Formats: sequence, structure tokens, C-alpha cells
Amino acid sequence: MPQINGALDELFSSKIQTDFGWLRPISDGHSLIRLDWNQTGWDQPCHADDVSRETIAQLAAFFAGRLQQFTVPLDPVGKSTAGRYWLDIMAKIPYGTVMSYGEFANFAGKSGAARAAGSSCASNPIPIIYPCHRVVRADGSLGNYGGGSDNHPAHQDNLARKAALLALETASKSAAA
Repeated sequence: MPQINGALDELFSSKIQTDFGWLRPISDGHSLIRLDWNQTGWDQPCHADDVSRETIAQLAAFFAGRLQQFTVPLDPVGKSTAGRYWLDIMAKIPYGTVMSYGEFANFAGKSGAARAAGSSCASNPIPIIYPCHRVVRADGSLGNYGGGSDNHPAHQDNLARKAALLALETASKSAAA
């Protein structure tokens, strides 16, 4: 997944280490604009604001199985109106639900646009919160996943993280039932 490199002077960020790697929410001071994710962390110091701190709190609750719907304000960086539409629909995929790219396209009211659905997943600047991990291939296989590394989206480590996110949601949903 591409990340914001260089100085974050005019932006705000926090970071958290999880079982899935390091996550760094980046805020413009009003909204979360992206969520960087890698396996080694970052050298830059945190410059936190309320949005980045709240994102960390909600991510921690999500990973602990206590949060199913994020409520931080979102303004994904670099997204057109069409791209934002797909992400807003993606955010409505229910927790613990898995759907194919074609089903996601239908869910978005864009029957036959499975490729566009897949592209929206591949270019998602705020993974987990926009739950692209809930979208899989029509045959039920995982497909691809950025997964918090510079590896190819089909790399087994990335796919293992996608599978682990789905397993986390399934286990949390079952425990709540």
C-alpha cells in the first residue's frame, strides 16, 4: 500500500503496534485521510491530534473485538467523487460479512462493475476502517490484499493478514451472539 513519505509537518499522526503490524492514522486535523500500515513501524515521531488519537482508540477496540463500526470522520486522500462513493458503500458492509467483488458491486447499485469494486479495494487509503478485507473472489478465495507490506497483494503474508482479519471478525461476532 502506498504511504505518505517524507515530512508530516502539516498533518497529524499517531501509531499503534498490533498483532497485524504497525498502524499509523494520519489526519488533516479534521478527518482521517489515510491509514498507513506496515510491519516495521516508522522513524518519524508522532504528532497526534484528536482524530488520530481517537482512531487509535477505535482500532484498539476493534482488535479487542469490542468495536464493529468505526465513527471517526473520514476524508480519504486522493479520492474522486466516484472513488469516495465506492469507499462509502464499502464502509456499509456489515461486520463479519464476506462478499464477492460482484456482490459488492451489486451492493453498491452497480451491477456488473466487479472490476470497479476490485479497484476500489486495491486503492483503499484507509484499510480496516474501509473494510476491503471483507471482499473476496466469487469462488470464495481471498483474492488479493495490500496487507500492510510492500509485498505483492497476492503474497501469502498479506493474504494471511486478510484471513486473520476475517477470522477476528467471525470470532468476535460469534462471541457476541
